[in-house]
Amino acid sequence: MAESKYKWSFYSLGGVTRVNIRSGQDIANLGQLDKKLWTVLSCPVKGLEFSAKTLELLDTDKDGKIKTKEIVAAAEYVTGALKNPDVLLKSKDSIALSEFNTDSIAGKKLQESANTILSFLGINPTEISQSNIEAYVAAVNAETPQKAGTDTVVKPYGDNTDAVIAAYNALNSKVQDYFMRCKLLAYNGDCSSVIDSSVASIGSISAGDLSVKMAEIAAMPLAKPQTSVALPAVDNVNPAWKDTYKTVANLALAVDFPDLGSCGEIQWQQVGTKIGEYAAALEALSNGEKNSFFTERDGKLAMASELDHFICLYKDLYVLIKNYVVFSDFYSRDDEHLAIFQAGQLFIDQRCCDLCVRVEDMGQHADMAKLSGMFLIYCNCVSFTGTETMNIVAVLTEGDVNGLRAGKHALFIDRQGKDWYATVTSVVDNPVSIRQAFWSPYRKFGRWCSEKINKMASDRENKVSGDMTNIAQAKIDGEAKTNKQQAFDIAKFAGIFAAIGLALGAIGSFLSGILDKCLILPWWKLAIIVVVIMLLISGPSMFIAWGKLRKRDLGPVLNANGWAINSRVLVNVHFGHTLTSLAKYPKLDLRKISAADPYAKKKSSFWPWFFAILIVLAIAAAVMLLSDSCTWLDFLKR
Repeated sequence: MAESKYKWSFYSLGGVTRVNIRSGQDIANLGQLDKKLWTVLSCPVKGLEFSAKTLELLDTDKDGKIKTKEIVAAAEYVTGALKNPDVLLKSKDSIALSEFNTDSIAGKKLQESANTILSFLGINPTEISQSNIEAYVAAVNAETPQKAGTDTVVKPYGDNTDAVIAAYNALNSKVQDYFMRCKLLAYNGDCSSVIDSSVASIGSISAGDLSVKMAEIAAMPLAKPQTSVALPAVDNVNPAWKDTYKTVANLALAVDFPDLGSCGEIQWQQVGTKIGEYAAALEALSNGEKNSFFTERDGKLAMASELDHFICLYKDLYVLIKNYVVFSDFYSRDDEHLAIFQAGQLFIDQRCCDLCVRVEDMGQHADMAKLSGMFLIYCNCVSFTGTETMNIVAVLTEGDVNGLRAGKHALFIDRQGKDWYATVTSVVDNPVSIRQAFWSPYRKFGRWCSEKINKMASDRENKVSGDMTNIAQAKIDGEAKTNKQQAFDIAKFAGIFAAIGLALGAIGSFLSGILDKCLILPWWKLAIIVVVIMLLISGPSMFIAWGKLRKRDLGPVLNANGWAINSRVLVNVHFGHTLTSLAKYPKLDLRKISAADPYAKKKSSFWPWFFAILIVLAIAAAVMLLSDSCTWLDFLKR
């Protein structure tokens, strides 16, 4: 890649050198920034706390990813339409019309669109916002095409046209049936009795009131067929159709063929042709007006959409750049400008984890995310209504980790303030602090001892319970044998106590020897021994934790979520302290509080000292047992 002609500025952020995007010109020249200097090369469209509409606009190839070239294209488009690109740093959802660069084609077109929309709404055209555009779109969508006018189409029968059309359409099938009957009669004169209304058919309805039998009468032929295939006279038409037929005959046939004594099939069809041409003309006019309306409406909506898209980018582009090119929102620790991948806060064990990320695939995510070197808590979250679910991973950077295990319940609050019922599904164990690493060996040893003791006690309990059950079962079954109770063996009892006495004496002699050797040392030398031994035990764990804490990287967590992270996203000890907050209590007189609590744990002044002395003696004994000739003591005596 050719060297950039644009002069960039750089600064340290999160322990990594990054480019500094601090002006509109920086945004305009993103295309010249070496891709190796971008923090991110692509990010997913879904699962971000960011405008889904803007992300969809940026994803021009619709592959579900926002790539560097799409960021560059958007930056060049927006900055090219503005007089002063620095206004992008304000991230406003409205823009003054004076900000458009009318020397550019895009800027001039956008300003004209804004003027059109504001004028339509009756608003003083100085500034336009997305709410203005939404109001304009709603008004345009509410418009309906007007009914097509008929003034430009000549009515074939004047004011009677509508009546003629209605009558002709109602009568046409009946007339066509009449013509066919006439043709059959001309073909065979002997069929007149079967193609005309028979006396029997009329007689079947004549017994009742014929005035209410119009439906049956209307089903009969239009008129008595004639061999001439001519339309009948009005007086000879079926009574049920007489008025309808009269309308066509007087208002259409008499008008079109005034000199013709009688009309036939040809004349009837000519009237139908005139009516059809008139209807087609009306339809064409209506369709033309409709097409014109929809074309105009589509143009209005397209204009509004283009302006709305521009304002989306105008408002959101700089925010995305801060989370894409630089990651400055993540390191700012500003509650109003959180990183777009931060999904909310997890409250668990009297602490709040601010760094929580949505997770799509829990299994796949954990495999890669464990490389981050951070203590991760995976949770399944269910909305309190029970209708929505999601998975998150929370980063723990402060406090103790005891008790954090699968199955533990917590509360997750998303960025919109919605509560979710969270359940821990798994944890990735990594150091949280140097202090935790110091005590880690002792806790592991304590857990090991506890597990062994519990196992031994459980095995012993099972054995005793089994023996008792077997004996009881044997007695029930009558299989137990009567055994005489053994006589009390005083000699054996005395031997046991003698053995116990000898054991206690040996232990006492050993502890006395250790105590004698320790007492010859100054207290500070003994303290050095204790400190050295503790460092030998905790030192390796602390050194490993120190190395991991320095290298904690959020990159693998985001990579596992579909991001292409191009730089380290370090979470060092100092920054990590800000990502997890612990419960804080005011300064109180604990003695008074405990005295007022009848169930408070009572302190013992004997046992703490007893165990402290016992631990010191055990450590000193271990030192001397590991040394062939008490070289440590000889060294300290010097």
